[in-house]
Amino acid sequence: MKKNSKARVAIIVCISLGLLLWSLISTFPGSGPSAKEKEFIMENGIKGIASLLAVERTGTTVNNIHQYAFSFRVQPDSGSAFEMVRKKLIDPIYMPGISVGMRIPAYTIPGNEDQTLILWEKAGIGDAF
Repeated sequence: MKKNSKARVAIIVCISLGLLLWSLISTFPGSGPSAKEKEFIMENGIKGIASLLAVERTGTTVNNIHQYAFSFRVQPDSGSAFEMVRKKLIDPIYMPGISVGMRIPAYTIPGNEDQTLILWEKAGIGDAF
């Protein structure tokens, strides 16, 4: 009987750790597109302007660095405008340089809005990310 209860506890602990790891991975989607993806988007994408519509703290922090949700309206040079949200960890010292209404150069792949590259460094905030 004791062997069964120890096995159950071990299974519950393993499942709990797996769920914790999954939640951490899904919370922090990485640091954005890879260098290869950026190169692909810039070579094959359409240039446009991303207007910052809203900035909201998500409540997540890592080492006192807050995660923010940035809402954009992207207007490609050709094609229809669309709205998107990107989450990023930003050191609070960079937040004064980010304001609603600012316009940031962007590239997007037509028909695939998930492949949109916001060029923060062109707006003078490249170090924030």
